[in-house]
Amino acid sequence: MKKIICALSITVAFMGMSALPAIAGPPFTNIEGVGGVALNPLAFVANGIKADGTGLFGSTVVSKPNIGYWHIGMGDSDINWEAVGANMSFWNVLEIGYGHEFVSIDDVANVEKNNFSMKANFLKEGDWYPALAVGAIYKETNFTVTQDDSGLDYYAVASKHFMDLPMPIVLSAGVVSTKGYVRGVLGFGDDRDEAFFGNFEILPTAKMDSCPEILKGLIVGIDYLDGTKVGTNLETHAVWNAHVAWMYKELTLIAAYVGSGSDEVRDFAGGRRGLPPTAFGDGFALSMQYQF
Repeated sequence: MKKIICALSITVAFMGMSALPAIAGPPFTNIEGVGGVALNPLAFVANGIKADGTGLFGSTVVSKPNIGYWHIGMGDSDINWEAVGANMSFWNVLEIGYGHEFVSIDDVANVEKNNFSMKANFLKEGDWYPALAVGAIYKETNFTVTQDDSGLDYYAVASKHFMDLPMPIVLSAGVVSTKGYVRGVLGFGDDRDEAFFGNFEILPTAKMDSCPEILKGLIVGIDYLDGTKVGTNLETHAVWNAHVAWMYKELTLIAAYVGSGSDEVRDFAGGRRGLPPTAFGDGFALSMQYQF
């Protein structure tokens, strides 16, 4: 899978096709409050100003906010994962965001996690090159099995629209440096590790003349985030999701299947048995996004 993501990043960096202006929709507000898809950030800022005077209160500097809600049900682990977040951009370059996660481990614990993020899009997308961005996410959790309950992620990401294809696509690839154990929900380790991440999004109906206008906002795609090891027995399994999104004007609805590994977390979190888990299991996700 790492080889696939490396190949995607090379493709993003060196393939070239004329890019049309970014479509309404992604970046969405992901589960950590960052402009991206479900798991990963994109290089574009969320809800950027598309024309002069269309920002917040007519501003040409500050964008209108983007908000998102996620529900993930890990059926095999009896875990419900809720997340709400919002972000906005400045000068179409700097994005700031906040996300709050509620992770209910049935009959064991209720975990809350805060995420404060900042992203800088230092290279705008061109005809022959992708958008490039760097960012940081400060995370803190109230339930930890490690010594630290907070930590800082750093990432770099490249993203590119290919809108001239019969079915337009968006490719994105990057790397994140983290100390987060299970994305920081269960704490932060002593060691820092790096992980590849990538996205593939396709708009299957965007250019279909026979398709009703209301259905032209469909997106089908995948997220992938590689596994990490941030300390002794503190490994996080690779995570992926396959999703379908429907965009209509400012509203987007998303349905996804999330796979993070089938480890049982309830018994460990309840102090009953086992090594630290590497994942929270598999399940379905639903999201509602709104761009003001």
